[in-house]
Amino acid sequence: MNGQAEAEQSLTTARCAMEASSNAVATELNIQNKSTRILVGGSPDYRCDYCGQVISEQVRYSGVTIRNSDGGITEHFFCEEECMTSQYPDI
Repeated sequence: MNGQAEAEQSLTTARCAMEASSNAVATELNIQNKSTRILVGGSPDYRCDYCGQVISEQVRYSGVTIRNSDGGITEHFFCEEECMTSQYPDI
């Protein structure tokens, strides 16, 4: 094999490994709930988990609840549907 062929083979192997890793993460994602919410007075400040924008009171936002492999849950908040689908395209 020449140097270019070896580099192409190495790149192909790395791409396959990345795709396999990405697929493993996607299959482990256990979405329990997807909802639309509105903050009311006295609520804590939230930021969009995708873009970092502050989610203000009286503004609709999306929430996703994910169950971890250990049984615990994690909530993620998004200012817009576009941010949610950018982070979790399969929702």
